[in-house]
Amino acid sequence: MKEIDPGTMESKLVRGLYFAGEVLDLDALTGGFNLQIAWSTGYLAGISC
Repeated sequence: MKEIDPGTMESKLVRGLYFAGEVLDLDALTGGFNLQIAWSTGYLAGISC
């Protein structure tokens, strides 16, 4: 996560490369379902392109 801009989900190493969902390996109290993380990071990546 330290190599990803949290405001856009863009890689800090490779311009134009965005990450979202399970590829981020985030841990939260979601009961095993990461739907909110997937939707939120996908939205951020989508509006940032």
